[in-house]
Amino acid sequence: MPPVSISLHLQRAALGALDLLFPPRCAACDAAGESPFCLFCADTLVPAPAGCPLCGVPQDESLLPALKPRRCLHCRQHPPAFALAAAPYLHGGALADAIHRLKYEGREELGAALAVLFEGCAVPKSDVIAPIALHPRRLRMRGYDQAALLARGAARRFGLPFAPLLRRVRETGQQVGRDRAARALNVRGAFAPAAAVLGLRVCLVDDVLTTGATASAAAEALLSAGAARVEVRTLARAP
Repeated sequence: MPPVSISLHLQRAALGALDLLFPPRCAACDAAGESPFCLFCADTLVPAPAGCPLCGVPQDESLLPALKPRRCLHCRQHPPAFALAAAPYLHGGALADAIHRLKYEGREELGAALAVLFEGCAVPKSDVIAPIALHPRRLRMRGYDQAALLARGAARRFGLPFAPLLRRVRETGQQVGRDRAARALNVRGAFAPAAAVLGLRVCLVDDVLTTGATASAAAEALLSAGAARVEVRTLARAP
């Protein structure tokens, strides 16, 4: 067995000291010792079932063809701009609580912890990972961009570079409470490229995918600027 370097011993000692000072905590209930979730909270996570091969919306398994999953009705009638959207879990339980804390309760540190969940997603066929941008005013109010935190973590998990390729040029307000058509109208033209994307295959990252309207608008902005392909990864998929 090769000798362990002194620097590695020091790194391990430093990490151990940090764990003593700041023990890992559950992202949903703050129970000490386990991250991102304690055993009790982890038991509430529901893996995203098979669904639409484009937007990932769960479908009745009895209606899914065995060899080639069929696109959902909405994707057949109104195909999204992105090529594929996937999430490891459904939105609910402890995961929904943790995402709410990250977005609305100032728990910036949960971004890195929750990004571990991207291990449950297939690695995107992409060249770069980019967050779905937050509007500058919202960023000033929140103090950080939760999608950027998740995207950085996802980039590490997928072994791909991170780059902020999008900017939100129009403030859209909350999507919560709007129906599908209103969501799509609300985010139309809300994004623009923040860097050169010609020929790039991009994977966009956000916290939750509901109807896919925001992700599709963001993907459309990149494709219009010459991106070759856009995929989407989120922590959770709304059922």
